[in-house]
Amino acid sequence: MKRIMNEIVLFFLKKFFSSPKKEWLKFDTMFMILGIIISVSALTVALAIFDGYEKALKNTILDVNSHIYIFSSDDKIAAKKAIELDSLLSAQEEIACFGKVVVTQSMCSNLSRVKGAIIRGIEWQNEQLPVAYRKFIFEGDYQLLHENDAVIGYRLAKELNLKLGDEFKIISSIGAKITPFGLQQKEKKLKVVGFYKSGMYEYDSKYVFLNLETAAQFAEIPKSFTMMEIRLKENFVENADYLAYKWEYLLDYKYQINSWIYFNSNLFTLLKLEKWIIFIILSFLILIASFNVVSSVATTILEKKQEIGILKTFGTSNYLLQKIFLFKTIFIAIFAITIGQIF
Repeated sequence: MKRIMNEIVLFFLKKFFSSPKKEWLKFDTMFMILGIIISVSALTVALAIFDGYEKALKNTILDVNSHIYIFSSDDKIAAKKAIELDSLLSAQEEIACFGKVVVTQSMCSNLSRVKGAIIRGIEWQNEQLPVAYRKFIFEGDYQLLHENDAVIGYRLAKELNLKLGDEFKIISSIGAKITPFGLQQKEKKLKVVGFYKSGMYEYDSKYVFLNLETAAQFAEIPKSFTMMEIRLKENFVENADYLAYKWEYLLDYKYQINSWIYFNSNLFTLLKLEKWIIFIILSFLILIASFNVVSSVATTILEKKQEIGILKTFGTSNYLLQKIFLFKTIFIAIFAITIGQIF
């Protein structure tokens, strides 16, 4: 009996699609299909674009920044303490590379133009760096061979009207001297040897890269550095938080260790929230399309009153009739959703 019922359902499905009247090309059916296709396409495209944006942002953040940072409570790590850190980090299989960094704030000046900047002293000569420094040098040279060589963010250079080979000053209140003429701030002349372009405004408009020794001298911490930066192997990037806690414990909590997840958690939480909001809003399109489905099925039932009456006369059950209309609707919906996903 079940086999006969399935054959009857299959017969009516074939009849629907092969009928000379082309019932599947009727306005209400095509309107229903079109509504589902548009709704599914809009939702799929929106989520795909958002996923792409999130992935691109994450990759840029992980290229510009290192994965884990080690700080000292007194704002500097002496060269003697670096031996302890080097010993621990060298033994960790999760680490791709690590390096010393000096970070300090200053003002950049060129003639009458003055802008705030972040000075980053790096071990640029190392084959592997915790950040993709060389990747983002789009003009000039990445090498900081001389004491006054500097690579500067291209937006900062544009605001200061600097070109390759130009000189500018960095000014800091660290190490300022009191003279009879007032407070004399520390100044240093630098030469632009390259431009840095990461694609992120906050970095391109702030960063000035120097070699590690020059930055340490300028920040008044000779033979020391501000922090240690660590780059993890690709398989361990998502476990950065766990590894930071683990190494903090191994170092007896003498250092503060944070990961890229800690510093960017608010940003990615906001992105996930926005993604859910977009999903909910666009899901209303699918809900509206479902009303079209209900309307189309109801219209078809009214149009097929006579055929339904004949089938009922021959003893067709309500369950079988429901099955015929349900399978027809499901088939059309699957077809429309598939087309919507493709396009």
